[in-house]
Amino acid sequence: MKRALKFLFTFLAAAALVFALVIGLNYSGFETLFENEEGMAEGSQYIENTYSLAGLAEFIGEHPEWVSITSYNVNDPDSGIFYQEDIPRALGATSNLFLLMEYERQVAEGLLDPDETISLKEIEKFALPEISENNHNKLIEEFEGGTAPLDDVVLAMLQNSDLVSADYLWFRLGEENIRTLIDTVGMPETTLPLPFSGMYMRINPSLNDTAALSSMSFSDFAEQSISEAKKLRDDEEYNQQVKNQFNDDRLSLTFMQERDALAYFPQATTRQLADLMTRLIENRVLSEEVSEAVKEKLRWPMGSEPISRSFEDYGAIYDNRMGLLGGIDFGTSIYDGHTSVQAVFFDQLPVGFWVHMSANHMQEDYQQRLIWDPALYETTQNEMAANDE
Repeated sequence: MKRALKFLFTFLAAAALVFALVIGLNYSGFETLFENEEGMAEGSQYIENTYSLAGLAEFIGEHPEWVSITSYNVNDPDSGIFYQEDIPRALGATSNLFLLMEYERQVAEGLLDPDETISLKEIEKFALPEISENNHNKLIEEFEGGTAPLDDVVLAMLQNSDLVSADYLWFRLGEENIRTLIDTVGMPETTLPLPFSGMYMRINPSLNDTAALSSMSFSDFAEQSISEAKKLRDDEEYNQQVKNQFNDDRLSLTFMQERDALAYFPQATTRQLADLMTRLIENRVLSEEVSEAVKEKLRWPMGSEPISRSFEDYGAIYDNRMGLLGGIDFGTSIYDGHTSVQAVFFDQLPVGFWVHMSANHMQEDYQQRLIWDPALYETTQNEMAANDE
């Protein structure tokens, strides 16, 4: 009897320790999952048939409400894929392409010094706990000592889709300069890129009245988001208050509400984005010098063995956030030498299905293979045509 009691006591003690380590130390994570049980199940009916890219192509054809694609050979654009190409979609971190263009313009004109030493403390002012935190931590890990050249910060921003360094760069470049750039490159359906910290603060009901968002104009949303980001940068007490709130309760939104809030964020169409990439390929964005500098930074994926195995040349910028998977790229296939430009956006996806695609890196794989895999390209065209009928 004593041996049995001793065994039971030992078992219960071990179970309590496991609970404390697995559940207790990660309680906030489990709590978040429990609060978002409905969202995590949303779209689960599509998962079983979309583990292959062919299955994903079928899903795309059946759900034009969530997907826009423009993909074409620059030497034969009329034969490309144009699918919901004029529907504005949330840009997310792909808007960093415009920051990169304006940055390279200012460098070319001597307005910015790419070798300027930047303190990461200045960048950290824009960091919001639990918002793309892993992406930002990757950037921080690259810069030991707490400083980095401005040019390295910009490159790391692209590689990691980092929102924090993007906000820092946004204010360094200047609002009016970014507005002028959008006008100069002829993107009338593209709304102004905004500081991410300000947008996330504006949609957070613990920090702001969000009742009016549904009827608010984009210009008002932009003005308020910029104001929030400025205050975060300049008011140390407010900065700490905001970070405490995000630490305690993140956005104070469910996953589905966070996904729905993408509707307020800057948008663009895949057709205009792909056409912009064509102009970039042809060195017609601002100047030849700027175009070449932008392309060089966008080529960061070429360091990956799978990319270099399938592409002679490849450049891209991607984003992955709740409900959104997007990418803009150009690439030259190693198999037949043709060059394609693309913009592919999965926007407002059901949360559970977004988790499936995100965890399996399906959007990036699909987008890259559209360039070098003619079978997937044809399958996608056929699925779209079948559902059009």
